[in-house]
Amino acid sequence: MLESLTPGALRALERAQRRVEERSGDPVCPFDLFLALLDDADSRAFAVLSPLCARPLTIAPPVDLTTEGFAAGPDLHQLDALAIELRSVLVEALDRARRIDRLAEIGTEHLLGALAATDPRTQAYLDEHGVSRDLLLDEFEETIAVETAPIALAPEIAPLELTTPGEGPDLARILDASANRAREGFRVVEDYARFVLDDPMLTRRLKDCRHRLGEATRALESEGHLISARDTRGDVGTHIMTPTERVRENPRAVLTANFKRAAEALRSLEEYTKLIDPWLSGRFEVLRYDCYTLEKLMLTAVAARRSMLDARLYFLAGGPLTLKELLWQVGEALIGGVQIVQLREKGLSDREYLTRARELRLLVAEHRAHLIVNDRPDLARLSSAHGVHLGQEDATVRDARRIVGPHALIGVSTHDSGQITRAILDGASYLGVGPVFSSSTKDFKELAGLAHVRSAAETTNCPWFAIGGITLENLTHVLDAGARRVAVGAAISRAERPRDAARRFRDRLDVTAES
Repeated sequence: MLESLTPGALRALERAQRRVEERSGDPVCPFDLFLALLDDADSRAFAVLSPLCARPLTIAPPVDLTTEGFAAGPDLHQLDALAIELRSVLVEALDRARRIDRLAEIGTEHLLGALAATDPRTQAYLDEHGVSRDLLLDEFEETIAVETAPIALAPEIAPLELTTPGEGPDLARILDASANRAREGFRVVEDYARFVLDDPMLTRRLKDCRHRLGEATRALESEGHLISARDTRGDVGTHIMTPTERVRENPRAVLTANFKRAAEALRSLEEYTKLIDPWLSGRFEVLRYDCYTLEKLMLTAVAARRSMLDARLYFLAGGPLTLKELLWQVGEALIGGVQIVQLREKGLSDREYLTRARELRLLVAEHRAHLIVNDRPDLARLSSAHGVHLGQEDATVRDARRIVGPHALIGVSTHDSGQITRAILDGASYLGVGPVFSSSTKDFKELAGLAHVRSAAETTNCPWFAIGGITLENLTHVLDAGARRVAVGAAISRAERPRDAARRFRDRLDVTAES
């Protein structure tokens, strides 16, 4: 990914690395990169940010990249030299860079947009300096739209004028109808994301696509050629309708139909604008691929909510227990109201792990609950579990899906907002959000804390469970941060009566959900 950075963006990473070396030598983190962006007053990032600040920018003294010995630090051409959070920023920046041009490089302005969207310390700095994150991101999009100029047509290509008699008006009618269909399709699915799923991330991405579509079609409409060529009453297609177009069986059918409508319209725009401007055609191509991705995200979200609509209490089971003890403990938790059980086992042979998974699968079925197998999509498939849970170092969602099939649940552990975004884009069914507190059952290098819980609540309505050291005593803090689902281990498994502990958790969660 680093090879996709512009020279200015690479210099910013180098300055960030030097800051860290002078301080402690830890991996480069997102806020280090943000401060490094402010070092260069000639960068596009600085040009976008500085006019929006109500207060002068305050930064540490700039670093000197010419100092001898700088090369002795970590090799920035290896992603392992970067903190996990910064890798997530780079993924987000690449996504922003290529929303218009799939061959675009990551510039400093894309890094700034990614940091403003994902990094809490950057967001706090912007708040302190009177910069609205939404305003900055809007300004970023407008700057990209204005400064990105269409490529010049080769001399031998004669552009087709929309004002040309005969063929011109016919082309204008095609473009007008296709643009209208695409806008309508995006609006229908955006309304579902906004009002039914109540999902900020999906709503924001759909709105972004609709606005980018508007920017792309604005050049075509600037002279009024499309409107003047419109002939709705004389359009033979308005009177042709198949029986299936008159009926929608369910909301999923509405989503599917309108995503197809938008994608087909974008393909038509892409093909016919090749006659006018290949660069503009490329923008419609990018939008079409984004439409395919959003369709997957939306339908995955709908399926996940259907499967986990009322699931609030998730139990982490396993450890140094006999099979009989494990079954008793999980049975008690299920009686107390646990709705999802994750089997976590370390040190067992695959045969014993599979035996336990199969026994638990029968037990959870009696209580209409779900069984999730930790780390192992192969054992999840063999045991007929409902799904698998993956960590950041485990198999990817894509590879796990090839093993467990299209309908299984796939959960992903996340430790920062960038990982939340990536997991959702990869097609995760639900998320683990944490670790919130230190845990007696698992060691963590660092805690994501309640800030990560708040970030998840603000980012997505995809089903997610706060996890890590959650007890009845600290549950109020987790709920106040925005969590409505929790994953619990020791607070239930080590209780004298697991069913009573589970019931107290479930009662608190149910009351919060209903309030």
